[in-house]
Amino acid sequence: MKKKIVIVDDHRLFLEGMDGILASVEDFAIVGRAYSAESAIGVIRMARPHLVILDITMPDMNGIDVTKIIKLDLPDTKVLILTMHLHRRMIIEALKAGADGYLLKDSDSKEVIDAVKIVLSGLIYLSPPVSTLIVRDYIRKLDMPIPDSAHLNDLSVREREVLSLISEGADTRMICQRLCISRNTVDSHRRSLMQKLGCENLTDLMRFAIREGAVNLDE
Repeated sequence: MKKKIVIVDDHRLFLEGMDGILASVEDFAIVGRAYSAESAIGVIRMARPHLVILDITMPDMNGIDVTKIIKLDLPDTKVLILTMHLHRRMIIEALKAGADGYLLKDSDSKEVIDAVKIVLSGLIYLSPPVSTLIVRDYIRKLDMPIPDSAHLNDLSVREREVLSLISEGADTRMICQRLCISRNTVDSHRRSLMQKLGCENLTDLMRFAIREGAVNLDE
């Protein structure tokens, strides 16, 4: 049985090029094309494809939000992000939203086909520059000193909440809104966290929070 694919990109020429590349593969069937996020959602719900190839930056809605909708409606449908953006934060947000792959638009046709096959097989595909960025970032985080459990146990409930939000990438405004506390209170909790966790500056605290997330906070 052929694998059904929907392609979503607001650049028509690029979309047609992708269509041509994938249509040349006998096992693939292009069952839908969309040039906007809004129309894409309707096409995807109707076609119920095995895979959606999705641009991140579209004028009406970003691809990360579309990915969340797809995964909520059709959890078995794979999503391969196709973009020109090599930004760590965007990559992480796409993967957290449920994307099964992150492919750069400067990839050649062979890599595109390989990426589609890998994602359809149930594995995650990352373009080499993407995987290099993620692995190097992870290795840098491993170089940070890890506080012992006593230091973690010294955290108050509120400090644990603040650290968890920092690990999600929340800025001061977002933390204030989520926890209904003032900016000064957030700053105070950050200073206390830095002291208790042995972080010399805010950058170290953010790296620790992102690396650890909420893993150790409930132990």
